[in-house]
Amino acid sequence: MTAFTGWPADATAFLAEIEADNTREFWTANAHRHAEAVHGPMRALAAVLEPEFGPLRVLRPHRNRRFLPTAPPYRTDTGGVARSPGGAALTVVLSATALTTAAGHWAFDTGQLRRYRVAVLEETGEELPALLAGHVVDGSRSLRGVPRGFTGGHERIELLRLLGLQVVTSRPAGPWLSTPEPLGHVRAAWRAAAPVVAWLDRHVGPADPVPPRPRPAP
Repeated sequence: MTAFTGWPADATAFLAEIEADNTREFWTANAHRHAEAVHGPMRALAAVLEPEFGPLRVLRPHRNRRFLPTAPPYRTDTGGVARSPGGAALTVVLSATALTTAAGHWAFDTGQLRRYRVAVLEETGEELPALLAGHVVDGSRSLRGVPRGFTGGHERIELLRLLGLQVVTSRPAGPWLSTPEPLGHVRAAWRAAAPVVAWLDRHVGPADPVPPRPRPAP
């Protein structure tokens, strides 16, 4: 296992450059920089985290544009994703400006959302505000109004508005990224989120299986 010693200063510089020039020509001339300064350290970080949090899928630098044909062809960040036993995501992402972690579900599917709201309404939901205390909750996936069938006066209405639940941390990029410190930062963030992840695993669980597409008749 390769030790994680941090990202060299060229990592965030490269990510900023690929954001400014997201072309095949730039990538072809500079792919070696990504491998050495960005992807290599990310794989090393994933390997060190794996014994505690399970395998991390390291993001590929090339975007899959099958469903996002207008997206830039090359990622302007790097990161990895692990999964809890109940399907919650543990993510770490390095961009040109910050190192960000998240734990939970960015977006619930229909079954997860139903199970989540039931759990929030029942006695199990009483403990969730305390579990979230001290965390930053990502509110980007949240209803502006009130879910159908509820009133704005419900004591846990802000939780019921959420269409996904994950807690996040973000620390600005700087010289600290070139030290082993990011490893401790990610570990601490994911460990602190463990009670929230455990609640989600118990009461929400993984996404519902996607049924296979029917094959066209011969």
